[in-house]
Amino acid sequence: MAKSGAVRARSIGVTGSKKTGAKASTINAWQDDPEGLPSISRPVPKLATPPLKYKFKGKAPKAGAYAPGTSQFRYWTAAEALRRGADFWAPRLGVSRWQPGATLSVGLDEGDDLNAYYDRSELAFFHHQGDDGTVFYSGESPDVVCHEMGHACLDAHQPNLWDAPYIEAGSFHESFGDMSAILSALQLPSVRTKVLSSVKSYRASSLSRVAEQLGTALRQIDPSIVDPDCLRNAWNKFTYVDPNSLPDDAPASKLCAEVHSFSRVFTGAFYEILSGMLEIQSKSPTESDLAAIAADVALLLIDATGAAPIQPNYYAQVAAHMIDSDTKRFSGKYRSALVDTFVSRKIIPKNAVTSLNQSSKKTAKSVVGVALAEDKAMVTTQTHHVEVRDKRLGLGKQALIVAAPYQHRSFLAISASITHDAIDPTNRLTEATQRFVGMLLKHDRIDTGTRKHALRNADATSHIERQKTHVVVKDGSNFKLIRRKFACSAQS
Repeated sequence: MAKSGAVRARSIGVTGSKKTGAKASTINAWQDDPEGLPSISRPVPKLATPPLKYKFKGKAPKAGAYAPGTSQFRYWTAAEALRRGADFWAPRLGVSRWQPGATLSVGLDEGDDLNAYYDRSELAFFHHQGDDGTVFYSGESPDVVCHEMGHACLDAHQPNLWDAPYIEAGSFHESFGDMSAILSALQLPSVRTKVLSSVKSYRASSLSRVAEQLGTALRQIDPSIVDPDCLRNAWNKFTYVDPNSLPDDAPASKLCAEVHSFSRVFTGAFYEILSGMLEIQSKSPTESDLAAIAADVALLLIDATGAAPIQPNYYAQVAAHMIDSDTKRFSGKYRSALVDTFVSRKIIPKNAVTSLNQSSKKTAKSVVGVALAEDKAMVTTQTHHVEVRDKRLGLGKQALIVAAPYQHRSFLAISASITHDAIDPTNRLTEATQRFVGMLLKHDRIDTGTRKHALRNADATSHIERQKTHVVVKDGSNFKLIRRKFACSAQS
């Protein structure tokens, strides 16, 4: 890592030399974050393992037990986390490739910035020297790399979310990144053993604290923009409010319309559901029980994001379909944890939940896959084109034309347990789309293309340019908005 990383490595007894002689079979790696749990020995990861393969830029160092603070350790800890995460998600996603192709490129140190991003061509990570002289590497944190990998996984599974111009769609993508970091960490028995009691009793833990080190770095710039002990804590009490009604900015102690801030509503519900599922699994759970419910909740997420129609109220759509997936896959085993949490968090209204049809509990597991495929097939899409006029876009009298998808599903789930109401979407789509663009403009996330180098990622070398997640492009006589990346930094 850096100056403080090397000191910490000595304090926990990590050796500073690599193995010599025969080819190493293990490497040293962080379990969750440089400021989280200590490093451990792990098998050498095989990055080219299909179906979700990686290729790091540059030459790979020889495998070995390097100490934190070295470039070799940073390489292998990132490689191990990415391989572990992809191995967890691949069989559940049911895809044979990433959205960019069979192999996803990884840039472990792309320059000076407190950032990381996924842009449909690569995962990119950075370094930055803090005020105290510590050099922070975003790619050294398994939390950060598995968050960005989460964007890539969700994009491979549900690519239609990429350009959806709604705060809840963008926020869910960020939440999925944090949920991916948590679920990837739970693939380590050592992590499960450490956090078991906290998850069981629903307390904050090293598992709920996502990206502690990046949070430390950002607090040196402004203590109010991140949580006091990490970047974002999944153990929180945030409840749903319409994000269109929220301000553009707020300290981390409150919600605002910015997607990283609002993502905490769904992530908080997820962590609470995880605790509830563990209690249902066993009154005296073991770490293997925690592994089992991590696998189960991942299936619920994948089922739900595959079937949920993309609408401005995307959180409610995903929540409802997670409950439906539980009915189909697990005969409603986790229903109380899901319903109680989503209702108390106000993500779905209580009156939208009807009683579980007892006959649905007899649903044969053999028909689950068919039912879920039918759910996805029943989604129909309309695309509305919303005009956005804002002088901050620099388009003069011309409007920005934003494609706003509205998906509708004829809901015929086995459980018939959630009410899905069809609405006239026009006014709602216009409001949600305009609010989303306004939020992006407030946070300077839109590249208007007024600079010669604006449209190419390869030329975006400054922190300000890297923060721009969207770009305005000319499309005939019109201007349209497209997403360029998901970036992790919480800075405005």
